[in-house]
Amino acid sequence: MRKKVFSIGWIVSLSILVTTLVLAFSTRAYPAAENIKVTPADKADVQIIENKAKPSGSEKLILTKEITIGKLQEGGSIFNGLGGAVVTSDGHIIALDSKDKKIKIFDATGQKLKEFGQEGQGPGEWTSPIIIQLISDLEIMVSDAGNRKLVYFDLEGKMLREVSYAKKLAMMKIIDAGGQYVGCEMGMESNSIAYTIAKYDAEFNQLFKIETLTMPVPLGGTRINPFNIIYDFCLDNRGNIIYSRLNAYEIKYFTPTGQLFKIVRKDYKPQPLTEKDKEEMFKQMPSNTGVNLRELFDFPDTYPAVSTFFVDEQDRLYVRTNEKGKAKDSYLVDIFSPEGKLIYSDEIAGTPILVKNGKVYTVEKDEEGYQYICRYQATWKK
Repeated sequence: MRKKVFSIGWIVSLSILVTTLVLAFSTRAYPAAENIKVTPADKADVQIIENKAKPSGSEKLILTKEITIGKLQEGGSIFNGLGGAVVTSDGHIIALDSKDKKIKIFDATGQKLKEFGQEGQGPGEWTSPIIIQLISDLEIMVSDAGNRKLVYFDLEGKMLREVSYAKKLAMMKIIDAGGQYVGCEMGMESNSIAYTIAKYDAEFNQLFKIETLTMPVPLGGTRINPFNIIYDFCLDNRGNIIYSRLNAYEIKYFTPTGQLFKIVRKDYKPQPLTEKDKEEMFKQMPSNTGVNLRELFDFPDTYPAVSTFFVDEQDRLYVRTNEKGKAKDSYLVDIFSPEGKLIYSDEIAGTPILVKNGKVYTVEKDEEGYQYICRYQATWKK
């Protein structure tokens, strides 16, 4: 039987955090009355949208499962460690298997068409592919944390170009923003590990900073809370940057030039982090780092408010929380309008990762822990 697998966000965040530490050593029960409040923030032209725990509107999202991608006839999954997936306008699914270090492409019916990817340090090769992004229907980008570069491919697997960020110590997450980049850079500030979320030009020179998260370097028996530097960000369809420190249910919107213009908040119920949960997290982390993680990490008693988020083609914001649903391996997902109003809140299986052409794609797992990509027809009703 496989180990329990946490959501994509947790696996990537915890694994990258461990890598960061190695580098550092070497260098729902709320009233539903009026559920939204909009007030100006301290800065001019910034709105704060306060949402109660339950939506006040009548919109409903109906999900109808269409296909499950990745199941093998002999049992198990074609995926060994999903790092992400993207979908073209004609429904082709392109998945990054970070453990296999392969790109796996499927047609709209879920049939596998091809795979490509070569481990190494040469052109078009990678050692630690962690992020995939759809640039267009003809081009994808893969972020290679090991070689500190971005590799661009066509859908036949031909390398189109590479962009190096080797002058940076490490980039935890990168999004191509039309030839510029939004990313999280890891560095050192005094005696602290620093994660700086910022926008960069084509040569990875910083244009502006959104926030810097710091955590003391764990020396002399110091223990650290790994959730202190948990974050996420994405871009909407206008190029705005959506960012959050996941410990609080507060999501900030910045213009492409770095101006904060909206803050979305929501009441939430903190979810307990059990000893069993902590043990499962330790099992997911690398064990050959030379660092005793059990002595190093001091987990809090509750999960962060948010696990991960993304926007759909209408700029609705989908927020996957850490509140477990009634169904096995389901979680509460909140959906906000482009204006920041909570319009939907209910449990969804697994982890939703994207919406394309009216279909929701999720990463789910079976009883043995095998991962699959599932596609649902999404219908909004009032």
